[in-house]
Amino acid sequence: MTYDGITSDAFWLLGQNKFNNSKAFYESNKAELNRLAIYPMRQIAQILAEDMIKIDGEMNLIPTKMVSRVRRDTRFSKNKTLYRENVWIRFMRPKAEWPVYPCFWFEIQPQGYFYGVSCFNATPRFMEFYRKALLERTDSFLRAAQSAEAAGAEFYADYYKREKKTDVPESLKKYYNAKSMYFMARSVDFSVLASERIITELKAAYAEFAPMYRFLKEVADDYLSQE
Repeated sequence: MTYDGITSDAFWLLGQNKFNNSKAFYESNKAELNRLAIYPMRQIAQILAEDMIKIDGEMNLIPTKMVSRVRRDTRFSKNKTLYRENVWIRFMRPKAEWPVYPCFWFEIQPQGYFYGVSCFNATPRFMEFYRKALLERTDSFLRAAQSAEAAGAEFYADYYKREKKTDVPESLKKYYNAKSMYFMARSVDFSVLASERIITELKAAYAEFAPMYRFLKEVADDYLSQE
């Protein structure tokens, strides 16, 4: 599998498609949108599949089911814009069967590219298990967090206004009081996307994110075993 690269032409056309917000414009440019953005993202997904299956053998690794569509589903959204200017890949288990399991992702948009690890469908109940795991497996979590952060990721979270627990170890405080959380790296060096340098970058990063994926997978295992 070769990688064709993602260039500024892809972002220009994605932006134009969103700006026009027109089915006619989309249909007349669909082949180019696929060639410039969707197909290269599927190539990335397929190239990385060999590494991902070693991390979690239950992952869905069918590229056509991993890469987002340009057409938005607006049925349940107040935002009725028909098209998006970002495209993403998710490396995860089928969410219908494994609803709270973690995910690696990679996203491109005109503002830059992003990749990380998290549980996108985490519920408040799941986060209770997450906090419990932080206290019970502190060393394991901190090693995983250090690995992700050393690879360039930062920790992001939505926090509760009141602390869930006041006597949490100092090393866990920024991670503990989260409603939702994720580790993410970002870049604006678009030249990387045009060559296989992005493949090399993602391979290296996901290898360092893998301990956090496994930690969150264990939380999901605990959660589902008691639900």
